[in-house]
Amino acid sequence: MIRKIYSTLSTFNTIELHEGLNILLADITQRSTVKDTRNGLGKTTFIEIIHFLYGSSCTKNSIFKMDQFKDEFFIMDIDLKDKLYIVKRRGSESNFLYIQCEKGSFFEKKFGDVNIKLKITEWNEFLGEYLFNLNHRDAILEAHLKFRSLFPYFSRLTRDGGFLEATKYFKSQNVHLTQIALSYLLGLDTSLAISYKQLEEKKKEMIDLKKAIKTDSYNKIMNDGINLDTEITILTVRISKCKKDLENFQIHPQYKEIEIDANSYAKKIAELSNQNFVDRQIITELINASESEKNITDLNITELYDEVKIQMPDILIKKFDEAKIFHKQLVSNRKKYLHEELEHYEEAVKSRDKLIHELSLEQSKKMMILNTHGALEQYSLLQSEMNELVNKLDMYQKQQNFMNNMREEAAKLKIEEQRLIIEINQSLEEHFNTKRHAILLVEEVSSSLYNSIAQLHIGQTTNGRYDIEMVSRNQNSTGINSMLIYCFDMMLIQMSKYLGRKMDILIHDSTLFDPVDERQIAEALRFGKDKSIEDGFQYIVTLNSDALPESVREEVSDSIVPVLLTDTDESGCLFGVYY
Repeated sequence: MIRKIYSTLSTFNTIELHEGLNILLADITQRSTVKDTRNGLGKTTFIEIIHFLYGSSCTKNSIFKMDQFKDEFFIMDIDLKDKLYIVKRRGSESNFLYIQCEKGSFFEKKFGDVNIKLKITEWNEFLGEYLFNLNHRDAILEAHLKFRSLFPYFSRLTRDGGFLEATKYFKSQNVHLTQIALSYLLGLDTSLAISYKQLEEKKKEMIDLKKAIKTDSYNKIMNDGINLDTEITILTVRISKCKKDLENFQIHPQYKEIEIDANSYAKKIAELSNQNFVDRQIITELINASESEKNITDLNITELYDEVKIQMPDILIKKFDEAKIFHKQLVSNRKKYLHEELEHYEEAVKSRDKLIHELSLEQSKKMMILNTHGALEQYSLLQSEMNELVNKLDMYQKQQNFMNNMREEAAKLKIEEQRLIIEINQSLEEHFNTKRHAILLVEEVSSSLYNSIAQLHIGQTTNGRYDIEMVSRNQNSTGINSMLIYCFDMMLIQMSKYLGRKMDILIHDSTLFDPVDERQIAEALRFGKDKSIEDGFQYIVTLNSDALPESVREEVSDSIVPVLLTDTDESGCLFGVYY
């Protein structure tokens, strides 16, 4: 319970509180003009101070960071574990707060002193454990549920959109974080809500992956259009062969020189073979020329003349005989020349054939070495080819594993979703009494209000997650959303006691009652007063003075906080100064 809110700021109007219902009023005077606003008197700021002292974040735009206030302590006297704690915090060192506690208190036992400077994170951890029984040794729960994600349900802020929807205290509150918080506040199995959130995150990752693999850039990376199974099979065989070749590879130290010699022999043999080819053509022509020579002495001129019965002159016979002798000598010389040329070319061919044979033997020896050995460069090339194949195989296998894993993960997510649907359904049945108690609490609050039919629904969505919502069958009622929030919050503070927790403060800003019918406001204050005394919680309400119904003013007069915020002058506002 909060006993008092005050400050080192000398002009600050101290607010003292008590058990049960506390109403902080902001009064209007006849001196007020249209430009005056009672919302500027400090009702909402009062709630922000409570948040500040209950470990909220403090941004650079916060009122507590303003130059005129940043060095001033805002202070709260609060009862915790039946001991008085004085909590002080200021904007200039907003990451810390100061605590003064009584002797024998938990803090003195833990820290060994009654005056303690504490980090905000440590303070919030303590409040979560003390007020909500949060187990900070549960890593999964700790990661998804903290004090500051629960406390705003009991002290909503207008600036955050806290009065827009009963199940949310923040306008853009994540649906899964909402269900985690509410399942805990209602005493349901929060681990299932966390599991469902994790499932949805995995499903989103899967959707994002599927979107990514449909892009052209991804298809290029993933070698779109090839069959990975086929490519992996072929590459495996090629790598096996390449590996075997490497294992059998013998490097000869003079491989390069031997290769040069072998190539030189091959070149020489080719040159000699070409020369032999030319010479053999010449030999053929020489043989043909020798055979075509006719022996003119075989021709008898006299017989020819006799056959034609003509007397050949003696002078002609003499000339012919001389010519015959000359021709015979000429033919003899030519035959000799052709014979000598033939022998020359045949000898040259024979000599080259012998040299070709010798060179061929040497080349054969060199080639045998080359065929059974290799050069270091060749080995390196073979090794590079092997590495390239291995890298490609590794890439394909990773791509195949990725695709297989994605298919398997998608299947697992479907199985996990079905499992969670069944488990959440079973859990809701197991928590029947808790669920029933919460529903009936809302029914009790709703029944106490004028013209309000509010109901709490606790079940599952079609996708299987927890579905906790407030509904009303009387949608045409004025301020119906405000009354849904009122019923929901009253249920939450009562569930705290039912679940054995020590959260015992509920705060409602005047924003909640602005659109509400006067009769509903009266009934809400009556119920809040009675129930807070009955269940032992502190119910703090801020209201504009003219919004307090006359019908209930006398009943709640002892609940009105002594300090009346007023707009007569600046001393009447919460801070005692305008800013």
